[in-house]
Amino acid sequence: MVEKIVKTLIIVIFLTFVFLFSFGHVYTITDTADYKIYQVLSFKELTVSEVLSKAHLTTRPEDIVVPNLNESFDSGKITIMRSRPIEVTIDKQTKIYYTTKVVVSDFLESIGITLGDKDYISIPLNSELNSNKLIIKRYQEKEKIVKVSIPYKTIYVKDPMVASGMIYLKQDGENGVKELHYKEIYFGGDKIREDFIYEKITKMPITKTYVEGTANPPKEYVKSFDAIATAYSPTIGETDSNPWMTASGLRSSFGIVAVDPTVIPMGTLLYVEGYGYAIAGDTGGAIKGNRIDVFFYYPYEASRWGVRKVRVYILDGKWKFQGKLNY
Repeated sequence: MVEKIVKTLIIVIFLTFVFLFSFGHVYTITDTADYKIYQVLSFKELTVSEVLSKAHLTTRPEDIVVPNLNESFDSGKITIMRSRPIEVTIDKQTKIYYTTKVVVSDFLESIGITLGDKDYISIPLNSELNSNKLIIKRYQEKEKIVKVSIPYKTIYVKDPMVASGMIYLKQDGENGVKELHYKEIYFGGDKIREDFIYEKITKMPITKTYVEGTANPPKEYVKSFDAIATAYSPTIGETDSNPWMTASGLRSSFGIVAVDPTVIPMGTLLYVEGYGYAIAGDTGGAIKGNRIDVFFYYPYEASRWGVRKVRVYILDGKWKFQGKLNY
């Protein structure tokens, strides 16, 4: 009885295979990884991807499958050309690529790598890719810029309109900037040389300028009187929204003095003890009576002047406000 069942099963299986080969779909797969042959039988037409799935075969994106994975066909042969790993080292950076290319140049083109004329490659471009390792050393030229400070100079300028003993800062100094340009040469990721190319000044230094007075009180004058002298500088906190503009329209500068016009008329030429020759060219809300406000370029110098009692000399003549003082 058992023998009869076995024979029946064999006959059924045989007839099934005969039917498949006669009326079904037969696919033959050749895998170049091991050159094994796989066969898949199906009652319905399959895509290449479905055939490989039934054969339990997987592929990488770099593998070549003929026909295309999405293509469906009745029966026939499928070939899998397996990609192989290539270890590529470029300037000490290593990455694994998979490829089916045979020639080095074709492989590099497929992975988007181009070589310069001075680059090194361990296998010539037109040679067969007969190794699983490829070494590339790139020749590179880079520009290096080094910024160097240019120290400013300090000068003293004598001025016969400024009181003897008075030294004030007219212009603060500021360092300049010089760029040194170098060419760095790298090979294989290592710097092998550095050459100086040129230098360029991108910011000129500003000279620190002090004015040193040489003037003495005038021997001839209309009258003189004592006054309280404070000091101001061109800052919004000490003046108004436009600290460089005076009430007379003159630009603020050393020698422009704020006065009470009822005591010292605007345009009056003055000599202020310890300060120098000046012009009554500005006013101020706190400047009333025998009180004046002298100008300095920097707040710390105005603070250094502080509040002091001075002798004010009224000189002959009057400023017509046709220009500004030259100091």
